[in-house]
Amino acid sequence: MLTDNRSVRDKILAAAVQLFAEYGYHAATMRDIAQMAGIQAASIYYHYPSKQALLIEIMESHMRQLNANLERIVSMPHEVEQSLYDAISNHILLHTIYKSEFFIIDTEIRALEGENRGKILVLRDDYEKLIQGLLREGMEKGVLRQTDVKISSYAIIAMCTEVAQWFRPVGRLSVQQVIEMYFQIVTDGLLVVNDFAENQEESVHI
Repeated sequence: MLTDNRSVRDKILAAAVQLFAEYGYHAATMRDIAQMAGIQAASIYYHYPSKQALLIEIMESHMRQLNANLERIVSMPHEVEQSLYDAISNHILLHTIYKSEFFIIDTEIRALEGENRGKILVLRDDYEKLIQGLLREGMEKGVLRQTDVKISSYAIIAMCTEVAQWFRPVGRLSVQQVIEMYFQIVTDGLLVVNDFAENQEESVHI
């Protein structure tokens, strides 16, 4: 029998992720979460004072990871094409590795209360601004076509987010192949010169 060495707090968080993703935030109860975590219902409040506290931890921790990775990417002295590739890769990888967590982020913002909602919306806005800054830099350098930065950023984010809805690890394509195909789709629409995209295409084997 395998030993579960996770802390009680980690077990509670994992149970909340599973139940929120499967049934929705409002349908899942603290009693359900405690039962799945294997603890007494009253004990859960020692670790999390409320269901809202669980929701905000799930959202905030994964949004901060997404943003921190992108901040690192855009701060590197790389060409715009490489930074855009890395940004797409970061988004798709995290959304496929932490599929349930990002599904909760995308669908349960309406369940956030008071200042919690504002906190998560700020993180989302920060992420969009980083993508927009990268696109704007590419346009200023003449690498990317002149286009509406906000609309382009929304299109890239929505397209990459959607991968988590259909991607299966045992499917026909690997996640790396999907990343390279998505990069090609984005750059075919945005790059002034597609040499970098063509080099990436050569590494895709379907």
